[in-house]
Amino acid sequence: MAFLQNLSNRLTPPEGGLSSAVATLSQDGELTDLERRIISLFRDQFSPLSDLDDATFKAALARAERFVFENNLTTAANIPNYVSTHLAPVITQDNHRAELYRFCYALAMTDLNIDEGEQAVLSALLHTFNIVPATQQAAEAEVLNEFYTLHHAIAATVVGLIVVTADGRVEQDELDHVRDARGLLEPIGRLDDLQFSLVFDLALNIHDRFLLDPANRQAFLQNIVSTMLNTHELGLQAFEYAAAVATADGDISQAELDVLKALLDALSINDSDGEAIFNRYMARVQTIDGKPR
Repeated sequence: MAFLQNLSNRLTPPEGGLSSAVATLSQDGELTDLERRIISLFRDQFSPLSDLDDATFKAALARAERFVFENNLTTAANIPNYVSTHLAPVITQDNHRAELYRFCYALAMTDLNIDEGEQAVLSALLHTFNIVPATQQAAEAEVLNEFYTLHHAIAATVVGLIVVTADGRVEQDELDHVRDARGLLEPIGRLDDLQFSLVFDLALNIHDRFLLDPANRQAFLQNIVSTMLNTHELGLQAFEYAAAVATADGDISQAELDVLKALLDALSINDSDGEAIFNRYMARVQTIDGKPR
């Protein structure tokens, strides 16, 4: 680890913060263009990054990325030593340490869940920086409050994607409806096309990484969608959005019906309310599992 030891003396606070961000998002072994974009969008969570111009930020991010991958910081076992020996000397102010935890927590929550690798980074920051529980809780509450709208919009869009892929086929009409029918569901209904494009990319990242497995999809509906869309009105809106997407191509499959039923259960919507909503969209269904009604 000679490179790491030599480089640590030359890390600036922004580079230290960015290396933590890269380590948080690359515990699966890679850093995607979307994740680089996320780091840039969330940079104001860590004040040493706020005043950097774009060119300086990009250079610092590129250096942080090299630092993480050349020193194998995508392996959770290496994170505690990195934080205690090489990050702590450059992030010395208590307020910056709390901000860095908030920054990394905000990044981790873009997939609406803290996974094992992300938790390794967060735990190392808490332990090494001696962040007390009250400060931790305040930082996490600030993130959940500030990004409430974003998190709910991501969850709502994932619902549409789960419906689209339920039968193993991705029909363009249904995929287009994930965007075009968003006015039915308040968390995404107010987004303009540019805002929705980012939310869609984040939702697609969650879907493709975690939700191709049916058991994971069921857990997402039960544990995350039910929490994010947790009022009766939002539940009804989410079911109508899902029904609109499922019937957009004029066909409904048994797999899509199963997802709609699972959504009813997750959102605690009674069958009569669900049937009333679904029947409004059955008129455009010409085939069921590809066979005439």
